[in-house]
Amino acid sequence: MNYLTNKKYNFDIDASVNTYAGELALPYVSAALLGAETIAKGRCRFLEGIVGKTVISGLAVSDTIQAANCNFNDGSNTALTEQVLNPADLAVMEEICRGTMYPTWIAANGRMERNGDIPVAWSDFLLGAVAERTGTNLEEKLWVGDAAGTFGVGFLSNDGVIDEAGIDASACKDFVEADTGAAAWTAGNILTAMDVVFSAAANIPGILQKPGCGFYVSYEAYAFFLQAQAAQNTGPGYNQSLQGATYLGYPVYPTHGITNTYDAMVFTYPDNLVVGANSYTADISAQLIPTYAYDGSDNVRVSMRFACGVQTGVAADGVVGFNFT
Repeated sequence: MNYLTNKKYNFDIDASVNTYAGELALPYVSAALLGAETIAKGRCRFLEGIVGKTVISGLAVSDTIQAANCNFNDGSNTALTEQVLNPADLAVMEEICRGTMYPTWIAANGRMERNGDIPVAWSDFLLGAVAERTGTNLEEKLWVGDAAGTFGVGFLSNDGVIDEAGIDASACKDFVEADTGAAAWTAGNILTAMDVVFSAAANIPGILQKPGCGFYVSYEAYAFFLQAQAAQNTGPGYNQSLQGATYLGYPVYPTHGITNTYDAMVFTYPDNLVVGANSYTADISAQLIPTYAYDGSDNVRVSMRFACGVQTGVAADGVVGFNFT
């Protein structure tokens, strides 16, 4: 083909990388973090802005009263406690072909064209969608970690599997272990399992008075609990909403991070389950990278980087219910 010499052709493609770092990345990274149910519903103590290893300090106080006299006699019953939260550096790296997006409403609405920058509406949509799914994935890691060891310890495991070895290596490893028996949980025996866990919790000084103290269970176990209530006519039965169920006045929290695959529950209070992240620091980032402008493909890449980890506030303030052998 012969190009006309008297016509100006513009072959420049201004395809810039949409990079958000620090505060600019916060909306996307926060969306990922708040997509985790345990964080979003306030069922943990969420520490933001941490950098590296973080010490969670507390006070252990016991038996402070003694006989009065003219001297000061230190009772030595108050001590500083420390738990270390070690966040893992995490990354999200996904790639999508623009060709799969052209027929969609979001592409038309964002006026996405072959030649030119990625429209803001489209980049926000893509980053938001990836962040939302990341939150769902993060919720599970908060509780069970993962097989690759990417996240480190979760509340109930360190390798993606809830078993005795995983619990013994988890953030809740120092919680009291309550053996709920070998039988798989059903609507017929879930109350018995909860009785065992609650009896163990009653022997932990002060825990039953902690705000929000309750049961963290899988959604399957939660459904069994509602069915058991209905069968015994101890609750509103089939009119019971998905939220607000209680056992002897203590809330029962359905938790996506405790998967239905395992019969495990935790009894503690939200302030004792600590999640730390480096949001509100300069160490977070979110990027939308137009690789189509550089490698001849039709792809766009999404990248996010942040750090997150879990720990307990008071090491022994809780119970894990499981089939301990």
